[in-house]
Amino acid sequence: MAITLILRAFWLAVGQVADPRFRRVLMIGVGLALVLLVGVSAGFVWFIDWLTGEDNWLPILGEVTWLDDLFSWGAAFLLMFLSIFLMIPVASAITSMFLDNVADAVEA
Repeated sequence: MAITLILRAFWLAVGQVADPRFRRVLMIGVGLALVLLVGVSAGFVWFIDWLTGEDNWLPILGEVTWLDDLFSWGAAFLLMFLSIFLMIPVASAITSMFLDNVADAVEA
């Protein structure tokens, strides 16, 4: 019984995508989430690059210049992987800021 109610609510929400007010909130939420994701990713990669510096000295290998590139690329791939899990909650949190607009569209 609960599953049918959930599916019915889902299909009603999908049917409302044609409404410009609903679509506006959806696009703002997804757009701001993408901007936030790109900004945080760039900031994190820059921080990792700044943290490692240009030249590093390791006890066995001696001076290495590729360590900052390794950490920067590793951070970029880590954030791409984490974005799979973090994109939906961030988009939901941003969209929840516009719930009044969604409620007005639903009531209309």
